[in-house]
Amino acid sequence: MLSWYIPLLIFIIVAGFTPGPNNIIALNIGFNFGFKKVVPHIFGVAVGFPIMLLVVAILVENILYKYQYIFVILKYLSSIYLLYLAYIIATASTDIKKDINFKPISFYESLLFQWINPKAWAGAIATISLYIPHEIFRYALNIAALTSAVVIIFAISLWAYLGQSVKLFFQNSQEIRFFNYISSSLLILSIILILFS
Repeated sequence: MLSWYIPLLIFIIVAGFTPGPNNIIALNIGFNFGFKKVVPHIFGVAVGFPIMLLVVAILVENILYKYQYIFVILKYLSSIYLLYLAYIIATASTDIKKDINFKPISFYESLLFQWINPKAWAGAIATISLYIPHEIFRYALNIAALTSAVVIIFAISLWAYLGQSVKLFFQNSQEIRFFNYISSSLLILSIILILFS
């Protein structure tokens, strides 16, 4: 039984903890607002991605494999939105209380964000096509969704805590702006890696 689960678990852990839009958003919110403000994002992803995984599994069987161009369209539309998000992070005021454009992402925004997150799409497709045995497809899919939710909570919490901790070293407005530029650049890098992977 564990022969199929161990590779799946390794993939989920690597995908969950490596830099990507969800983790970089958590890092930035943790830095600018503190850990507590990241909690809605954490649970939005922990609920949103497993739901997406289950729905995509149905779509993959019935639609997406027949119409491959849908993947390409989704990838580029998602990347455009993420570039806009990177711009918002880079141009956020260093006085967050005065910045009306930059606020922590809500639970529902985070849940819905998974549907335009290219890393989430790549993770869902890879999980379904590479790590789910066909002979126990539904059982393994449910286990993958549950495992993803648990790993997501730990992974995004770690990134949020890292963001909050790093704030100790950034005290003035120039340093805060520099951190926002780094977060924005990491988000852009994650988009590039996804587009050309």
